Amino acid sequence: MTRAFVRDSGRIFPLPLLPLVIAAAVLLPRAGAGQEREGFSNLEVLPSDISRDQLMSVMRGFTRALGVRCSTCHVGEEGQPLSSYDFPSDDKAVKLRAREMLRMVQAINDTYLAGLPQRRSPGVEVTCVTCHRGVSRPEAIEAVIGRVVVEEDVDFAIERYRALRARYYGSAAYDFTQRPLLVVAGRLAEDGNADSAMRFLALNLEYHPQSAQTMFSMARLHEELGQVEEAVELYRKGLEIMPENRQARQRLEALTGG
Repeated sequence: MTRAFVRDSGRIFPLPLLPLVIAAAVLLPRAGAGQEREGFSNLEVLPSDISRDQLMSVMRGFTRALGVRCSTCHVGEEGQPLSSYDFPSDDKAVKLRAREMLRMVQAINDTYLAGLPQRRSPGVEVTCVTCHRGVSRPEAIEAVIGRVVVEEDVDFAIERYRALRARYYGSAAYDFTQRPLLVVAGRLAEDGNADSAMRFLALNLEYHPQSAQTMFSMARLHEELGQVEEAVELYRKGLEIMPENRQARQRLEALTGG
């Protein structure tokens, strides 16, 4: 895993990383007598003698790992020169949360992972991108869509899914395979919202037309709604793609009398 860190007085400070395509970890040296000291103020987690270049690399790493801008954490207006920002200010709660996140990452790496018995070497270590993967709120896509269904409605949730897919498809931000929408539909079906579940399954087939699992899920919903012909058609179509699915074949036989 690409990772950079600053060493200060024997302690290792993990930092989120510069371009994710860097092939090797970057070791940032401790500021010494021949290195200009910048005199940054209000640094509570990063080393107090960090150089300007090191600090800028760390900040760029944050923006890439979380898909954010400087104004997310710091007091300043987007589009204005950085010289106009009040970087030492703690007025934004996001900055305070970011510090706690850094402390959490540090504890995970230095305490919990370091204490694992029979740990492999080199050991896996956590960085910001491990969870965030380019988005500020590290949620699975099914959690995002499920929340939008509750807070808004199904139409809005489907629009949100399409928008997220258009923006992030091909990145590591979200899982756009068939699985997440199956999860959303399954939860809605369990809550008795068969119509809403069916809409998400139809959306899944739109993007994954060969998803036999989606067809079987739709077939089961049609069964529950008493729509036998539709269920039979979907079981047959799904079994053409996944003939080894015994449960689907048993349901089809039960509905057609063998």
